[in-house]
Amino acid sequence: MNRAPNPKAIKIAINNLIKIDKYNIIGISPDFFDVYNEQRRINKNYNELLERKSSPHFLLVSSLISTCDALVIIRDCDGNAIYNNDKHIDYLGVDLVDYTAEQACELFPDYRTCIKLDKELLNSETCFIVSNETVETENGKQFFHTYRQKITHFNQAFIICSVYEANDIIIIDDLTGCYQKSYLESTYACAYQTLVFIDLDGFKLINDIYGHNKGDEVLRDFAQTVKSMLREHDAIVRFGGDEFILLLDSSLYHAVQQRIEVIRCNIEAYFLAKQQHLSFSYGIVKVEENIASALNQADEAMYKQKFLRKQKHSAK
Repeated sequence: MNRAPNPKAIKIAINNLIKIDKYNIIGISPDFFDVYNEQRRINKNYNELLERKSSPHFLLVSSLISTCDALVIIRDCDGNAIYNNDKHIDYLGVDLVDYTAEQACELFPDYRTCIKLDKELLNSETCFIVSNETVETENGKQFFHTYRQKITHFNQAFIICSVYEANDIIIIDDLTGCYQKSYLESTYACAYQTLVFIDLDGFKLINDIYGHNKGDEVLRDFAQTVKSMLREHDAIVRFGGDEFILLLDSSLYHAVQQRIEVIRCNIEAYFLAKQQHLSFSYGIVKVEENIASALNQADEAMYKQKFLRKQKHSAK
């Protein structure tokens, strides 16, 4: 580029650079009119890149990522791995940089879920999500905390994933298949942005008329039906009796409210088809300080709604 004898040759050289620099590390403008100005800008970016590469700060960051306790992988917007650290390579037994996204999915079917979660983050307004993932191994289930961050570099988006093995003891409720109440005290729960407190409406009547066995069946059916309508990284907890907690990544109150209203309508229709009148009241709270505080606020909001729903029903 710097040896090009005229503007036309400079432009050809820059276009060749664009083909070589797949991820636009040098930061070439997609549309440029002044070739000499673009030439100077590319040289400046390139020299700064070389300076950063040898700086103590860059070397420290590089060392931190490559040797940290987490399994770190960086993917482009198409799901292709462009970097994974030694711990990630050791865990999988392969360097995913050597494979396309499709080849990686063939090797590891669960990898499709990873790419799906990447896409959700890329298409969302937020730049950070946390998910709790389970991997089946020869020695049983392994639980992981996964932190995804969206980073834009010269108009190209990348996802950095840091995966930590979870040492929390997660207990599943035998009846409903939901997490038990103790889940709310784990580090998993603290990562969510919104908490929804749910209390069933009509369950006591079903339990009284048909007995506890039928009541257990309804609780199990309710939990599994709600779970099927949640996103993969959302969580449902059986708080006790016929009370449930939903933990969601979304922080937008109205968006969450719309989702819960849809879930409630679907639940009512599902059980009505079985000649059972079941619904629920709920309270939505953003998790700001801690889970305990959010629980109290959501519980209060739920009882207010339950009271209003009873009044409305009585008026009819």
